[in-house]
Amino acid sequence: MGQLQGKVAFITGASRGIGLGVARAFAAQGATAIIASRSVTVGAAAAAAINRDYPQGKSVFLETDVGDRAQLEQVLEQVAAEYGAVDILVNNATPAGDGQPLRVESTDFARIEELTTINYYASLWAMQKVFPAMKAKGSGRVINMCSLNGVNAHRFSVGYNSSKEALRALTRTAAAEWGRYGITCNVICPAAVTEPWETYVAMAPEAAQSILDSNPMRRLGDSEHDIGPLAVFLASDGARYITGNTIHADGGGHINGVPWLYDLPE
Repeated sequence: MGQLQGKVAFITGASRGIGLGVARAFAAQGATAIIASRSVTVGAAAAAAINRDYPQGKSVFLETDVGDRAQLEQVLEQVAAEYGAVDILVNNATPAGDGQPLRVESTDFARIEELTTINYYASLWAMQKVFPAMKAKGSGRVINMCSLNGVNAHRFSVGYNSSKEALRALTRTAAAEWGRYGITCNVICPAAVTEPWETYVAMAPEAAQSILDSNPMRRLGDSEHDIGPLAVFLASDGARYITGNTIHADGGGHINGVPWLYDLPE
C-alpha cells in the first residue's frame, strides 16, 4: 500500500514542471491525482502517462482556469462529486512568461494583478472551498508552492516575489487557524529544472551557471524525484504534526542565497 492510497489530491498547474512531478509522485503512492490546468492537450497527455506508469494510483485531467473563481469552485465541486472530497490541495499554478526582468518602477500593474490573482487569490479560493470538507473529516493537507525569490527578495521580479510572499503569509495564517481541525498547511520553496529555468538559462547563461556553482549539490532538482517525495511526505499521515513551515527543497541553495549577477540599466 502506498503512503497516499485512497487519497484525493488536487494539484493546480500540474500539466508540466513541478506540478506534474508532484502529481506523478502522488500517483506512485496510490493517490488519485487531479491535474488542474488550462493546457488541455498537455494536461490530458500528462494524466494518460501517469495512468500508464503508475497503475497503483490514478490521474484525471480537468481543464481549469484557476484565475476564474467560479470555474475553480465548480471544478472542485465536480471532483468531490465524482472522486470524493479533496484530501490534499497543492497550489502550484503560476502565470507563464515571468522571465522578463523589470525594475519596481517599471513594473506594469496588469502584470502585478495577474500574478497576484493566480499565485495568491486562486490559492485562497481553493483553500476556502476545500476547508469545510477537511474540517468535517478532521484532517487535510494544504501544500503551497512558493519561492526563494520572494524570501530573498531577488531583484527585478517584484510581482512574482510579492505574490509568493503573500501566499506564504496566507499559508502560515491558515496553519495557525486550522490546526485544531487536523488540517496542516505548509510551504515548499523548490528549485527544479522547469521551462522558466530553461528560459533563464537562455537569457543569462553566466548567471544561471553561477547559481549552479553556488549550490551545495551543484545542480537543480528533478520535479518528480526531488520535489515530489517531499510533497508526498507533507501529504502523508507521517506529517500530521508538521504545519506552518517553509521547507526549501533546493539542494541547499538557500543557505548562502542565490547570486543575482545581472543588472538592468537605469
